Amino acid sequence: MKLLTNALLPTLSAAFKRVNVLFEDKIIKISADEIAIDEDVEVIDAQGMIILPGGVDPHVHILTSDASAAQDVSNFTQSALKGGWTTLAELSYHTQSPIFTPGDLQKKVELVNENAWTDMALWGHVDIGEYPYHAEAAQELWGKGVVGIALTAPSPNAAIPEISFTEIMDLFLDIYESDTVFAFQGYDHEKHPNFSGTAQMDAIKKILRRMQENPIHIPRVSAYPTIEFINTISKRSDISFAIAVSDLMAMFNGEVFNSDYECDFSEYFDLLYELLGTKKIYLISNCSATPDKNADYCELFKGTQPEIFGYSYLWVLSELWKNRKVNLATCIKMTSENAAKRLGIYPQKGCLEAGSDADFVLYNPEINTTIKIGKTKETELTGSFESVFIKGTKVAGNGFKSLRKGSYIARSSNPKRRHNNTTWI
Repeated sequence: MKLLTNALLPTLSAAFKRVNVLFEDKIIKISADEIAIDEDVEVIDAQGMIILPGGVDPHVHILTSDASAAQDVSNFTQSALKGGWTTLAELSYHTQSPIFTPGDLQKKVELVNENAWTDMALWGHVDIGEYPYHAEAAQELWGKGVVGIALTAPSPNAAIPEISFTEIMDLFLDIYESDTVFAFQGYDHEKHPNFSGTAQMDAIKKILRRMQENPIHIPRVSAYPTIEFINTISKRSDISFAIAVSDLMAMFNGEVFNSDYECDFSEYFDLLYELLGTKKIYLISNCSATPDKNADYCELFKGTQPEIFGYSYLWVLSELWKNRKVNLATCIKMTSENAAKRLGIYPQKGCLEAGSDADFVLYNPEINTTIKIGKTKETELTGSFESVFIKGTKVAGNGFKSLRKGSYIARSSNPKRRHNNTTWI
């Protein structure tokens, strides 16, 4: 058992609460008062550092070739861990072996348990080639604990059979009485020859015509009009979206960072900045993928470089909170809490309260961190992550040799609706 003393816990206001935290693999108690301990408790002095939940990324794209899967999972998650991301959810666009059946799921669970440095959840897929049993298979995966079913149009990968918009709509009807979560990434390729923000929004409008109560998530939106549209209809449909950290980096720090993907955020700078300040951006994701030199993916499915994980969480705190004065509670929601809710793993993850996994980082706002971008650029971010904990064990931090403590995590609760306003903060 461990006792963290003298830590600063964020609140919904700009103030902090000085607390003590008693924990093992889960948090046992958080209190502003002294916690009585016995001789077997290890005491850790946080020295006034800020305690934050570990980052939760709801969709990474690690898996490509089966031959490199173990090494890819290990390298990718170790990089994420050092950057304060403690839980990832694998949404495989590029894998040779998609998750279509419980047997497929079990193989991926074993892969994660043997190689992951962070905790990992998994998304499933639909094999439309198994019609009319594809809907039943999707439901079986949902019952086995996947965090959702991924739908793509067009298919980015020969291993994932092409599914039409009509077939997607029929699938929604087939599982109408279920609370199954779907992720949709694609564009209206029946109407538009190439991907664009308009083509993506047309695809979203198509699937919403048949959506009922099932939650649906759009993994990456990089066009402001699409964000505005989703925010407008989100109270009528349970739809959420994520924006890529790299797109925000290019918007705020274009002289240092750039985005290789079509994005209009700079054209709507003031409007988007206002959305960040008023809690209208639901999720921030790294949208990262393992590089695959042998594949030629549509821009929408390429993903960003995994290196971004090493500094993206820190960048959010440095640029959005410290420099741009976006409320810290909002930053935490975008990088951790809301992702855990969407994945159905809250309050086990994305949360600092009694009963939650002891996944947290200790953030020191007084020591800056210099990061390298590519081979030629570097910049300084405010603050540093002094310690990273997973399930009560310190696994990374400044001057600390990282430890592999990650494992598979199944969905543990029903996904919270996008406009759920309850929070631990």
